[in-house]
Amino acid sequence: MSSPEKLSPAPESNSNPSLPDALLISCIARISRLYYPTLSLVSKSFRSLLASPELYKARLLLDRTESCLYVCLKLSPSENPSWFTLCLKPDETLTYDTSNKKKSSGYVLAKVPIPHSPPVKSSSLVVVGSNIYNIGCNIYNTGRSRSLYSNVSIFDCRSHTWREAPSLPVELFAVSAGVLDGKIYVTRSCKDDDSYNLKNTFEVFDTKTQVWDHVPSPYSETKHNSYSKSLCIDEKWYVVTKRKVVAYNPKKGKWDLVESEMCSYKSSYAYCEIENVLYSVEKTWRGTDFRWYDTELRQWRKVKGLVEQLPIILACVRLADYGGKMAVLWKENMTYGGSNKMLWCAVITLERRKNSEIWGKVEWFDHVLTVPITCVLEKVLVATV
Repeated sequence: MSSPEKLSPAPESNSNPSLPDALLISCIARISRLYYPTLSLVSKSFRSLLASPELYKARLLLDRTESCLYVCLKLSPSENPSWFTLCLKPDETLTYDTSNKKKSSGYVLAKVPIPHSPPVKSSSLVVVGSNIYNIGCNIYNTGRSRSLYSNVSIFDCRSHTWREAPSLPVELFAVSAGVLDGKIYVTRSCKDDDSYNLKNTFEVFDTKTQVWDHVPSPYSETKHNSYSKSLCIDEKWYVVTKRKVVAYNPKKGKWDLVESEMCSYKSSYAYCEIENVLYSVEKTWRGTDFRWYDTELRQWRKVKGLVEQLPIILACVRLADYGGKMAVLWKENMTYGGSNKMLWCAVITLERRKNSEIWGKVEWFDHVLTVPITCVLEKVLVATV
């Protein structure tokens, strides 16, 4: 992901400011998406152009697609989630250096204007291309002691609008989803039609055909063994319980019981896959360690070089693949007993060196948003737009 060009203010002119839409689209398509939230404030016509299919066709033809970071926050327990996107102020450029005097990076989180955002769960949000899939919106039915999930909705990161997608073929008690080759793999427990017990089910959604299909599995037994985590790496779909880890190879249509060390990360959501390497964050007595999983040695190893570049302790961490780099978000109390928290973001470049070592270098980190102390950092996702 290259650094965005600086956006200079247009010179004042007494001429007619109106330009043909085709010319405006051609100009805007060449500008980094990091400036779009600011451009949307110019006028209603600009907001319409920024959401138009023609603009993204032009960006594709000009090879200007880029990784766009989105953050899902639940600002209070009674509210539906709010969505934010990373942007760069037009009068600032990236000025972070590694000296003791840290300057502002110019990056902030801008709120995405969405009238009605559906309820979400961290484990059910996944990205395919420019779309964020919310697998299994809440279904609140009177008389049920637990919420079931089956609805599916899609957030288009180009137009910033929600639309409905084909529902899950079964109602699930919560959802865990992963993406592999444009297909979304979903697991969790559902009711067994032949009994009053629960069983595990494995479903796959083809985002091209918009069709659900069932994945047969020998691991459908459920009692005390519900699959709660899901990730895709090494062209396999891994699903995890407290007692076992199983992997599905779609090309071979085969399931295997695998070593549990791979999925032994302590946080359910502080992990991500970047270029077929699994990264995770672990809290230790020394602070916060960034780790990566070596599929050849079958063990976790520490990411080198980050000890002195980031704060020692990061709270409520979320990770994402940001165009081959690692995006890290975390919360920090502003003052003891205060009513607000600071949301911080860092972007880390990763380099594989000799002796099977991976080193990280912080490109920048900064305070990007102030949120209420009740805020829950649901998930960080990166779309290609």
